Amino acid sequence: MISMKRLYFLVIISVFSVQALAQQSNCTQILRLVRSTYESGRLHEIENMVKPCLDSPKGFTDEERRDIYRYLTLTHIYLEEPEKADEAMLKLLSTDHFFQVNKTLDPAEFIALYNKFRTEPVFHGSLKFGINASQPTVQHYYNIGSAGAGLGKFGLSPTFQAILGFEKDISMTRITIAPELGFVNRKYTYNNPSVALSDATGTPVSSLDYIQSQSFLDLNGIVHYKFTNTIQLQTYAGGGPGLSYLLSSSNQATTKLGNDFTIAPPAENDKTSFNALTYSLVAVAGGRFKFGDIYVMGEVRYQYGLSNMVNPDKRTWPNLAFNNQIQHNDYRLSTIMVNVGVVVPYFNPKKLIK
Repeated sequence: MISMKRLYFLVIISVFSVQALAQQSNCTQILRLVRSTYESGRLHEIENMVKPCLDSPKGFTDEERRDIYRYLTLTHIYLEEPEKADEAMLKLLSTDHFFQVNKTLDPAEFIALYNKFRTEPVFHGSLKFGINASQPTVQHYYNIGSAGAGLGKFGLSPTFQAILGFEKDISMTRITIAPELGFVNRKYTYNNPSVALSDATGTPVSSLDYIQSQSFLDLNGIVHYKFTNTIQLQTYAGGGPGLSYLLSSSNQATTKLGNDFTIAPPAENDKTSFNALTYSLVAVAGGRFKFGDIYVMGEVRYQYGLSNMVNPDKRTWPNLAFNNQIQHNDYRLSTIMVNVGVVVPYFNPKKLIK
């Protein structure tokens, strides 16, 4: 059985709900009345007509509020009240950041006033996640005590990244400046079936499987060119320089000898064997579509390594050399990435032309 307190609570909630629905219905009727009043030319009546619903947070919906501010802007334009017209236009653009004039239907005076305001986003912020695969390109092979150098093959090993971006459109162009800061893991495998060869027969006497795992802080100076540039859809391609700072590095090596004996020491931190800073060139292509007040995006990119990853003075890691008969080759590291994420525009409408 429902207690009296609970019954009172349900009654109060029901009363407030009915009142809110009634007010919403009444404000919708006000919007219809504003349209007919505007079309009949009784412009002086409109401002007082809409004030109660504009002042109430539960009055007009966002879509209705946008339409009301459009009618108010037109009203003040024709009543030759420029300050009030500016105020109404600013509220219109603040209510609907993506509002655009209809060049076919909207009056010329309304379009002219709209064009005096900043209507584009001041900047965009983005957050991207994705997967990547990295491929070393050896510049010089090094090995220990045999002719096995260069006989191995590198393999791809997918891992992930997260990237924060900032975008600033260059006014009146399709160009966007888009620097990024990313946390990027990179990983690859190496297999050499002939790490050491028999001096007598030239046949393999040991094989190696190797995994290199590294984490970087990437700073990319990207510039985009937008091929499609509408509110609903944007496609782009671009590129720029990249700088990678090494945060961590570890290796996991397994060597198998001809007598079926396996040497597999624990993974080791070998960060000092690598250069702290490396450089690259980044090429990117992608697109985004509007989803509510944000954009959902997807892109692919290729990062071409320019500099040697290895510190020549510390390429020989003692345990790797002793246990697994290897040392680090000189190599560049290139990465292909696939990202998905969100792009959030920041608007701050204001009048730019007096």
